Order: sequence, then C-alpha cells, then structure tokens
Amino acid sequence: MPGFCAVSVCFTLFWRSASGLLCRALLPALLLCATASAATTPPDINALISYHTLEVSPDGITQQHSYKERWIRTADTLWSERLIPLPVARAFHQIHDNSKTPHKHFMYQMAARWVTQQPDQSLSLVYVDHYHKNQVYYPPMEYGQAGFNPDWTSLSQLFNPALLADFTATDEEAPAGARWYQREQGNTIMRVLWSDTLQLALALDRHTRDGYKQYRMEVKLKTPLAADRLPWLKLEEYNRKEISDFFD
Repeated sequence: MPGFCAVSVCFTLFWRSASGLLCRALLPALLLCATASAATTPPDINALISYHTLEVSPDGITQQHSYKERWIRTADTLWSERLIPLPVARAFHQIHDNSKTPHKHFMYQMAARWVTQQPDQSLSLVYVDHYHKNQVYYPPMEYGQAGFNPDWTSLSQLFNPALLADFTATDEEAPAGARWYQREQGNTIMRVLWSDTLQLALALDRHTRDGYKQYRMEVKLKTPLAADRLPWLKLEEYNRKEISDFFD
C-alpha cells in the first residue's frame, strides 16, 4: 500500500542515514508519513488474541498468567470478550446470586467490552454481561473504575503507530504487509509486529534482558463475520443499566 511504502522509506532514511543533519531534516516527514498512514480507515477485523505474562519474584517464585479474548473491529465499533469456561463463570455468579444475602454484583473483567466511536469522536463504553443479560453503561467519569483509557487509536489498532518513530525496523521475517520493529530502553526490550495493511499490531513482545519479566500479545486472524452476525446486534432482550446501579 502507498502508506506502507511511504512509512518504510521514511524509516529507512531516518535510521540508516549517517548524517545527523539529514536525520533532523527528515523527522517532520517521518511523523507526517506515520500520521497519513494511520488516517486511512482500517479494514474490519475478526480475531482471537492471546495474552501471556511471566514474572519471577525476588523470592524465586515464577508467576505466569495467560488468557484469550475474542476481538472484533469495524469502522466505529470494537468488541472484546475474554474467553471464560462456562462452568467457571456460572459457578462464580451462582455464589453471589444464591448466597444467604444475595447482592448485586458486576465484574467488567467477565463481561464483553463494547466501545463505539461517536460522530464527534467521543467514545461510548458499555460492558455486556451475558449471564444476567445486562448492558452496563460506563459514563466517562467512571472510566477509571474499569481502567479504561479512551484512546481510539490505541484501542482500535492495539498499538499507537505514532510510537514507531522511537523504534528501529528490523529484517526479521514477518507476514506480508507487516514488519517487526524494536526498541531498547535500559533493561527492557520491546518488539512490535506492525501490519500497515491491516493497521494493526499483530504481536507485542516486552521483556527484560534477563527474561525474568515478560509480556506477549499475539493476534490470530479469523474469518470475517457477516454483518448480521455481529454480537452487538443481538442484545435486544438485554436490560440497560449504568455502573452506578451496582454501587452500594
């Protein structure tokens, strides 16, 4: 794509030039190329994302965490839903719903996150609880409750491509239309597999040089969904609530 070629040329000239003067002269063009590329409407995506973290504590205990989520992107909508075994989710909800003192409860981590970009570029945040058939709206003042950062670019592309200006392109093998970028800061190495064709980070890898702290995200592309199979079109029977309805 033209955007990819322009960005590639800018990065190549910027990083390989031996002249500091030329580097400074090319920097505005580099940022302009990245911005122009990001401005193109990204294609629709249906994917499965895997996350894995590893950390070795000072007392020698290794902790590993992993999970997967269903991820869908259209022009103005994002849907992400963690894959939780039904028996596990059911048992958790039944404990709260059938306790001696039943109480309202809501865990956004167990619900699907539905983000919509409005015509004025603001975002609407709703979590969908399939078990109780609730749509739970979060007003902007409550975004912190869910650790939500309303940055559409980062949310819809899984990484802000403008940050690639601080990375170095590598020659590591990558899928068609994608390229690996790397940045080293102190004891930390971060790698990004960026697809300019999809305008999406296909992998993120961050680890310390000794390997005792690691984070990895990988995207597996799936067959695109038909328009009538999008999950947010199947919520007619769900109750509409606000997160404040669950406050004590």
